[in-house]
Amino acid sequence: MADIAIFDLDYTLTKRGTWGRFVVKNVKYRPWLWLPLAISAGITQWRYKRGKIPRIRVKKAMMRWSMTGKPQDEMQRLALEFAASEVETGLRPGAIKALNHHRKRGDTIIIASAAVDLIVAPIAEKLGISLWVATNMKWNAGKLAPDFSSANCYGAEKLERVKLLFAQNPELKQNNTIITMYSDSYSDLDILRFSDNGIAVNADRKLREAAKHENFDVVEW
Repeated sequence: MADIAIFDLDYTLTKRGTWGRFVVKNVKYRPWLWLPLAISAGITQWRYKRGKIPRIRVKKAMMRWSMTGKPQDEMQRLALEFAASEVETGLRPGAIKALNHHRKRGDTIIIASAAVDLIVAPIAEKLGISLWVATNMKWNAGKLAPDFSSANCYGAEKLERVKLLFAQNPELKQNNTIITMYSDSYSDLDILRFSDNGIAVNADRKLREAAKHENFDVVEW
């Protein structure tokens, strides 16, 4: 039975975050939206940092000005372009080595990301990864809704989504299956603890500190 390797996406597999750059791609040729987008995103980010609103509100604020109401086929086309570029030039070299290592071992590879499914799905497909969890967008009559169809796949919610994936695919995880989790972020502490091998990749300050006490490996990719 294969073991399992779970990869966070932003700053773990990728060199940079995906959401903000995908937002920019959507408004690149609509300069009249730049100012309201910047103001809305700035205010909600400020409120989130002070604990006044949940993190997903930041995503919603950025989505409102850049994507809401756009046709699904257009959004998917932009996401495919973004994914192709990301896989071609945006992955960390160490991430590529780690993916190849687990493939050679025959391990099951999963992407677990707070990024939106519109981005995660084509990136996963181009990497040959069939299993992933993400924050799911919502569509109404073929156009992007101003909300999401799932909770933000972040922090404790990411672990719950992975557990649900295992429940839906019981053949993945047996009693002797070893789970390895790769992440750069302290926000993934719950899922790193859940895993048999927690690996902090180019870790943020809080995760690097936690790794000392949690017995996580620390690597630079």
